[in-house]
Amino acid sequence: MINLMDRRIPLSARPLDLVYFTFFLCHIPASLLMDFQGLLYPNTYLPWIPEWYTKFSGDPLIGGLIRSEEGLVWFKGFLVLELLFQFPVFLLGMRGLWKGSRSIYVLILFYGASTATTTLPCILHVIGSDAITASQMWILLSSYIPFLLLPLGMGVDMAFRIYNIIEGSADEALKKRE
Repeated sequence: MINLMDRRIPLSARPLDLVYFTFFLCHIPASLLMDFQGLLYPNTYLPWIPEWYTKFSGDPLIGGLIRSEEGLVWFKGFLVLELLFQFPVFLLGMRGLWKGSRSIYVLILFYGASTATTTLPCILHVIGSDAITASQMWILLSSYIPFLLLPLGMGVDMAFRIYNIIEGSADEALKKRE
């Protein structure tokens, strides 16, 4: 009997998967220490992290969350989506990528589409903010834009991977008929 795990290509030999794995891994502490602080636990739990970040960057979203601004209900909704969908995908995605499992592609495709879709309004909100300096704008854009582009790239990459799997299966089926 053939052991399929013996044929697994190591993560280090799959550069894009390694980038995605590292992205998920780095996103876990950011979610726990920053994004979920206003949702899951009181601001008294490590309050200095979002306070320092807001003073440094002028981020109107995290700052608004700290100040409990009412106009950011949509942003809180995105954070709930991050908690209930995206955060579990970090863990499942890392596991699937580590194992080299093609079955994780669909979930990562959904993650990429969801995350890119929710990050774009955040970027537009930051761009529309009058309360930040030009240097803070660059800091914020340089931190938000990768969270748009990398998930968007993941989604496109996974769509092509899934397409190639389906095409390959269709080609195999045609060859068997002949």
